Amino acid sequence: MDIMIKLLHSYYNNPSKDKKSMNIDQLNNDYRVADQLKFVTGKGGLPFIVIRNQSATALISLHGGQIVSYKPIAEEADMLFLSSKSSYEDDKAIRGGIPVCWPWFGPDPKGLQRPNHGFVRSHLWKVLSAATTDTETKVSLQFIESQKKEKTWKQPFTLKLEFTIGKTLGLEMISHNTGDSPFSITQAFHTYFQVGDINQVQVLGLAGCAYFDKLDQGKEKTQTGAVTIAEEVDRIYMNVDNLLTVIDPVFKRRIEIASQHCKTGVVWNPWQKTSRKMADLNNQDYKHFVCVETGNIAFDLIKIPPGGEHSLLTNFKILRD
Repeated sequence: MDIMIKLLHSYYNNPSKDKKSMNIDQLNNDYRVADQLKFVTGKGGLPFIVIRNQSATALISLHGGQIVSYKPIAEEADMLFLSSKSSYEDDKAIRGGIPVCWPWFGPDPKGLQRPNHGFVRSHLWKVLSAATTDTETKVSLQFIESQKKEKTWKQPFTLKLEFTIGKTLGLEMISHNTGDSPFSITQAFHTYFQVGDINQVQVLGLAGCAYFDKLDQGKEKTQTGAVTIAEEVDRIYMNVDNLLTVIDPVFKRRIEIASQHCKTGVVWNPWQKTSRKMADLNNQDYKHFVCVETGNIAFDLIKIPPGGEHSLLTNFKILRD
């Protein structure tokens, strides 16, 4: 697993004294499954979960509650892109994998200079449970408001994230309002798919959908045919079907994205000019990933009453051409 090897190799050659307040030994004592699931200290001193079962391998960062590698055993290439220039620091998001955007997607909706895409993707998550069979592994993480005592979000909540690693990759994010007043959220799985050549990639399932073109003053347009990428793209699609497909001729595979409880999606690639402005991307990285994001975005606002919850689910399956 190339991504996993690089992350762990970097740590062992440049160990950090800061273990991000996570007791790796205690986590292994509580949850380790011999030869299948273990906790390690990786790049930047961050805690990671290493998973290997008969179906797939995976790597999950407790910083951000973020899976950064998923590769079925039969596949040569990882499904997920991860930048070699990514930061591994407190209050910074990891560039790649599947970052979690919550409780807002995009810029701060109130203009208070709070971080883009919310705050849970740049802090540590707590392990709730981990279990594995020969062919499937389940990991449950939790983020609670008291973990960082966020001044940017006043409403009490718990946020649970469940990973299922097997022949497919499943994610479920459950937002629970533990307070006595309602609150509204936008959210997304900001998935970075690794691709062989961005110029040959197609995204199917969005034909006929209206979208807002963020690179053209937010104008509303309609998608005609498959989405192809030959320049910078940043679009929010509305009334999206629950099944999308990324076609990758170079890796000779299709990635099916099946979602539930959401109506919106995003397709994003920064292309050459914007990539050069991003400190955590190499200049040529834009050629090797596309973000196809599923969630409750923009006008797909979710209002959660006191004691209520909302679940966002996405499943990823790799099919060979």
